[in-house]
Amino acid sequence: MRHLVVFSTACRAENFSRAAEELGVSRVAVSRQIADLEAHLDTPLFERGHRTVHATAAGLALDSVITPALVDVTEALDRLRSPDGIRRLKVTVTSAFANYWLMPRLAEFSEQRPDIEIDLAVSDRYLNLEAEAIDLAIRYAPEEPPGARFMTQESILPVWSPDYPAQTALETPKDLLSERLMHLSGLYRPEAKWENWFSVRGMELPADPQGLQFNSYFTMLQAALEGHGVALAGNPLVERFLADGRLKRMNGVSPLARDTYWLVVRTDERPETAAFADWIMRHFSTGATQAADTHLALAPQGDRAL
Repeated sequence: MRHLVVFSTACRAENFSRAAEELGVSRVAVSRQIADLEAHLDTPLFERGHRTVHATAAGLALDSVITPALVDVTEALDRLRSPDGIRRLKVTVTSAFANYWLMPRLAEFSEQRPDIEIDLAVSDRYLNLEAEAIDLAIRYAPEEPPGARFMTQESILPVWSPDYPAQTALETPKDLLSERLMHLSGLYRPEAKWENWFSVRGMELPADPQGLQFNSYFTMLQAALEGHGVALAGNPLVERFLADGRLKRMNGVSPLARDTYWLVVRTDERPETAAFADWIMRHFSTGATQAADTHLALAPQGDRAL
């Protein structure tokens, strides 16, 4: 059984080191167990490259049987461990969505469905739903994933805390050039960054802008809430902070549309999956989204509150 788990993980990761990290063992242990399995079957299961491995035809055929079987075993064990009447649902979301949107609302779902317990798999990379036995995913992507349902499109805008010591009245985009801006670095696409936001408005950000650098959207937004600067952040993650006054925005400056949140369900066969999916989609119904956008667009800021 252990050899098969290692094999399935290595197929998904396409790298023995990453597989070892996921399993909490050494790379040597992964390599040895794969070699033992290949010796037992008397056939190579992987083509070894310099930094990656790829399943051979025999490996792919074996994985097509092994991975679904491991998922079934995992789900059966979860059901046996659960108290009578309690059904478990595994959901994967990003760290930002988990902390800023889902967790503040999850108690509502628990009150409506006390018979369903949610296991959150929080990750800023896409987890394989089949391999990880995940029932439902909320993906943030520019294009529609296979089988996905549209939730909402993110709209990004400058936001800051009332505790932030602003240098200007923060009434126009030009004012931002004199403020402490918080920048995303790393693998984030250009549309998430200040350079693009200013460019769309016919402005240019200095080549070496002042401000704070973050390689995590979650950390940047937390810093904005604590008053460290002005962040370029998006709805729906910031809408409750704008509504309760913990964050402010510029009046009359339209948000920029960015990527989309999608709901991906591994299988509709489980009623608890359908219940959670329906609950999520009710929050992102067209009427609710339009009402929230209208409220935010028209909210007055003359008294420095939203």
